[in-house]
Amino acid sequence: MRIYGTDSVRRLGVVAGTCGLILGLICVPTGVVAAPPSGPVPSIYQPLSSSAPAPSTTGLDRSIGKLTQSPSLGKFSMLVIDPVSEKVIFSDQLDKARIPASVNKVLTAAAALSSLGPNTRLATQTKLNGTDLYLVGGGDPLLPRAKGANSLKSLAQKTISALTSKNQKNVKLFYDDSLFTGPSLGPGWKTNFPRVGVASPVSALSVGGARVSPGSVARVSNPAKQAAQLFSQRLRQAGISVAIVKRGETPASSVQLASVLSEPVSAIVEEMLRESDNDVSEILAHLVGEKTVGEGSFAGGARATQLILDQNGISTKNLSLFDGSGLSEKNKMTSTTVAQVLTEMVRGDKSQWAAIATGLPVAGRTGTLETRFDTKRTQAGAGVVRAKTGSLTGVSSLAGTVLDKSGRLLVFVMMGNQIGSLSSARDSMDLIAAKLAKCGCL
Repeated sequence: MRIYGTDSVRRLGVVAGTCGLILGLICVPTGVVAAPPSGPVPSIYQPLSSSAPAPSTTGLDRSIGKLTQSPSLGKFSMLVIDPVSEKVIFSDQLDKARIPASVNKVLTAAAALSSLGPNTRLATQTKLNGTDLYLVGGGDPLLPRAKGANSLKSLAQKTISALTSKNQKNVKLFYDDSLFTGPSLGPGWKTNFPRVGVASPVSALSVGGARVSPGSVARVSNPAKQAAQLFSQRLRQAGISVAIVKRGETPASSVQLASVLSEPVSAIVEEMLRESDNDVSEILAHLVGEKTVGEGSFAGGARATQLILDQNGISTKNLSLFDGSGLSEKNKMTSTTVAQVLTEMVRGDKSQWAAIATGLPVAGRTGTLETRFDTKRTQAGAGVVRAKTGSLTGVSSLAGTVLDKSGRLLVFVMMGNQIGSLSSARDSMDLIAAKLAKCGCL
């Protein structure tokens, strides 16, 4: 992956080079393309001709240069890439490591799709060893309580049928969440995150987002225990006697009774990006850690993500990862790292990353951008900006793609630290992205 540029000057000119694109097209495999949302949303996932003119550095500086100097943006970094040529056409502090907030999820998505595979489905299982029944978590972050064929209710029904066929009326129930290790809350996380609904404790066995009750914001302290208790209720209602419910690791001699499978990893990634789901991102990062370096933990996930980025030619200069969601203020990364992932995604050079494209929220349409880009100054970005949002106390970020007035697709990354007002910083970033959409900027 080559992105031409250096931070030795604040605004970078165009550097000659070849794009290496077949027939000059920007391609993402069409087999995984989601239908666009309602409203006028030009598709950026069908092949685009490189004949549309790319904006110039001078033109972009004239259009957005002053806006990037707004005090509302705090300590600010920005990068704009033309993915056809992979050239930097606008930059500001691109090598400065910033706290990314939820833009961190772009890296988690890339790692999950690379390590686990887009089509992989995660199994939640029951196994039997004598009269000991084990409910085994496989890291499905979207396991529903009762709705659908992949729900905990469905698993209970299958398990009840299997027990009945064996004439097994009495069991001890053990919940096995041993796939993940280490602390359940991330480095630098506030201890009240579960209670106020920011994120649940990370567990390989979790149902319904580990919410205290359906529709609740608050999360339980032990997601695996909650899942087992709900499961035991279903067994008892069917006439199965459950003597105890406690934690335990499944013996190798156990026999599988039943299983349910998650949605494909690609769909899980899309959900994570669209809704900026902290629980999903942390479970995916733990799965990546377990699969890649044999450690399903915060530390394992962070180490594995960096390793996968390195293997895919993504710059990890000044990268410091501590979790998968971006909740930790210890996370630091440069605009270059994020921009390279997005550029590879747009070009189709890493076909397994296509779900990042389809998962990015659409300005004024979906996910965390649904209610943004709705003012007269920013409405030009509605439908044509697709980007991951990020926010923490003192931090705002926005990274994704924009289709400009000439029909050229651009990649952009904005990260502001030490901001005074989150709403003001968001407004400034939305305005900059809208200016990119309106700009031919030759």
